[in-house]
Amino acid sequence: MINRRAFLVSAALVAGCRPALSIPRGGRDLGPDPPPRPRDGRLRRKAEQFESAMEHHLTPEGLVLTERLIDPDPEDPLNAQDAAIWTGCYVAAEACRWLVTRDSGARARLDRSLRGLHLLQDATGVPGALARMVKRAPAPVPGEKPAWRQGVGGMAAYRWMGDVSVDQYAGVFFGYAAAHEAVEDATTRAAIADRVGRLVDRLIDHTWRIVDADGQPTKHSDLSGGLLTEPLNALLALAFAKVAARVTGEPRFAEAYRVLAARGYARTAAAARDKWWEYLFGVNHSDNNLAYLGYYPLIRLETEPDLLDRYRAGVSRAWRVVRVEGNPLFAFITQASEAPGWRDDEALARAIDTLARFPFPKRDEIVRNSLRRGICRSWFDDRLGHPQACAPLPVDERPRSSFEWSSNPYRMDRAGDPRVALAGVDYLLAYWLGRRHGILSDAD
Repeated sequence: MINRRAFLVSAALVAGCRPALSIPRGGRDLGPDPPPRPRDGRLRRKAEQFESAMEHHLTPEGLVLTERLIDPDPEDPLNAQDAAIWTGCYVAAEACRWLVTRDSGARARLDRSLRGLHLLQDATGVPGALARMVKRAPAPVPGEKPAWRQGVGGMAAYRWMGDVSVDQYAGVFFGYAAAHEAVEDATTRAAIADRVGRLVDRLIDHTWRIVDADGQPTKHSDLSGGLLTEPLNALLALAFAKVAARVTGEPRFAEAYRVLAARGYARTAAAARDKWWEYLFGVNHSDNNLAYLGYYPLIRLETEPDLLDRYRAGVSRAWRVVRVEGNPLFAFITQASEAPGWRDDEALARAIDTLARFPFPKRDEIVRNSLRRGICRSWFDDRLGHPQACAPLPVDERPRSSFEWSSNPYRMDRAGDPRVALAGVDYLLAYWLGRRHGILSDAD
């Protein structure tokens, strides 16, 4: 008997040329073999270039601005509303770099951006309430969205943006977990434990919903495990509770984690990706990234065999969806998780080739792949209505992205602005996580 998922996949296949990502076949469908693995240090040198360029993308507090004007106009600031997630990812990259190299520059960047993560809570004036972004400004700035608010008391010189989403939490916890593992001094660890404890206490107090400083739930906030709660959010709630239990050592967080797992969160988390409706309506690539940000600390911290098996099965399921993409972050996390059946040399070679092709510098260039001959265009647009290719395009041929690993690798066009420089947090995170787990070496 055919099940619902198989029927929907078949219907999509009959309907037309659906991108391979939405039809995870598990076969040898990666296209031509990539060139031999680079052994001339080019990946390391590119990481050094991106590290140097990052200074232009960091605020004085260490928060990450993924976009900046090459010739900045102070009257025309770029959108900086997602600093929390990308700063967390940058903290994780520098934590891995510090563990691998013990380089003083890595530790300085790590400490600086950790202070940025702390500021995202401190600026709100409410324990456990998180901001999306904080900036130095004593008064409202023209063009701000309503979610921007003025700090009070010692934070009166700052403005902060509310309406924080689960995406921002995922990046923050990912960064805090990596930093806590990397550092050894008690002061830094205590500061991490304090901020993480406040975040999870507030989630528990509001029945696992993200509540803004004004007491209202944010737009994307439901981690409660209700009927309409996304399995992805169940995964992230488990990750947040597990990280809090580890970094604080507080029994109440271990108990909160146990209760969530017993309520079915652990079973649900294994289905965080590979959604049946995405076969028809398009894949949410950002959610793929969030799932991997959640699985990584959860699997590294879990010691109970049955739960660990469930989470590894979830990674295997997620990997079937993204295997064809040549995504190094996903490939490296999948390998580090020791998920069942993982030994995918072909996909791993493709992922390393993506790093070799990764463009430096990153500019928001105008790209029109839909006008090129020889590129198969899918009959289906992506979930946002944009044209996409039948197979993932090489990373150096795609439109540039603020964070490549959360973007659609089938995307074709972008009406970009070459005056805009993009940060390399995506490259740095994938590269240093690969170094952290011995998948890459200094010679690559």
